[in-house]
Amino acid sequence: MKKLKAGFIGFLPADKDFDQVEEILKNYAEIGYRGIELGDLLLQSPAPCENLKKMKEWGMEPLCVMLPSVTDTGVVQKVIRDAGKIGVKRAASFGGCIAEYRFGMRPAEPDYDELMREVEKLNIIAKELLQEGIITSFHNHDMEFLTFYRGESAFEHMVKNSEYLKFELDCGWALYAHRDPVLLMEELGDKLCAVHIKDWGYGNVAWKGTGNEKEDSARRAMPHFTTPGTGNLPLGACLGKAAQMDIDYAIIEQDFMNYNNDQDTLRGAYLNMKETGYVDEFPEGGKYEVGKSRNRRNRLWSDQHYLFG
Repeated sequence: MKKLKAGFIGFLPADKDFDQVEEILKNYAEIGYRGIELGDLLLQSPAPCENLKKMKEWGMEPLCVMLPSVTDTGVVQKVIRDAGKIGVKRAASFGGCIAEYRFGMRPAEPDYDELMREVEKLNIIAKELLQEGIITSFHNHDMEFLTFYRGESAFEHMVKNSEYLKFELDCGWALYAHRDPVLLMEELGDKLCAVHIKDWGYGNVAWKGTGNEKEDSARRAMPHFTTPGTGNLPLGACLGKAAQMDIDYAIIEQDFMNYNNDQDTLRGAYLNMKETGYVDEFPEGGKYEVGKSRNRRNRLWSDQHYLFG
């Protein structure tokens, strides 16, 4: 069984160009991360090819580009153009009508017909992009599992009615929706193309949503996100199943921090994943060593501190 590589999404200051986060990315590479999920950061730079070369010198690569809204005109050509600039083979959709309702971007829950129209559009886009060698993936939240139409969840409807669309399973959100992420991976089979490793502990966090308490009351709760390996997620089982299914990356995501900052969260998550035996050390025989850093202030204290501290 091959080992997974460590990837991440987020963990960077918002609205910053590549040159403004270059040192942060280098630090993440030194920790052990080999992939950043959204390559759109490179596209915001006037020199994407030059910056891509820098990332590869650190042993890091972009994993996908963002799929704009399915209602945008020219979405297929934009994705083909963007993906070609940085050499990625996946376009990821991180939301849809269900998520828009869950996070307060729309006042009314979508009905079955609206969901099916969205799935149809995603499937058409996925078919067209696949002809260019680009996989289209959909990333779930909790509400796709908790919203039901005709006796089945929205997620089940999406899977059943999409021939070309693949899925990036967010294990943490699935678990928060009372679904077993390991069983979901098995059920998805060859429709699974990527996994997000996200964890949460007991207790919810209040979230303001749209600010309308009456409308938001059922949507205000957010998980108490925590460093993967320190909450309820069965980390080893999720990573083991992903590795068994030949998934390339375990992609760390945490929607907001609690006690640790971005870098310490990624460091702890990497060490906890490595401890399961399913994630590669990085790079094999390379110049970076876990536990050491060229930057003194970013040196790891000890594996035990981050695993159990």
